[in-house]
Amino acid sequence: MTRTSRIGLAVYLYYNRDARKIQKYGDVHYHSRRLRYMIIYVDKAEADEVVAELKRLKFVKSVAPSQLDQINHQFVGNLHANEETIENKMN
Repeated sequence: MTRTSRIGLAVYLYYNRDARKIQKYGDVHYHSRRLRYMIIYVDKAEADEVVAELKRLKFVKSVAPSQLDQINHQFVGNLHANEETIENKMN
């Protein structure tokens, strides 16, 4: 079994009744009925094609890809580095 890299997409809908139609584009992780959005996961290689296809659908308001890859995951030492930059700004 190989692990494929995936990306999350937030799909905002006009009506919740169309949520079942989204299931064929990826794996549904969460569906907020009150705020009318879904979180789906798709392969990174196919993400651009899926986003373009979802944006063309009449019942989709907007599609937003996950920004998780752009966040710094090096948490060790970040607090100390932030304290130094704050001290430098104060001086």
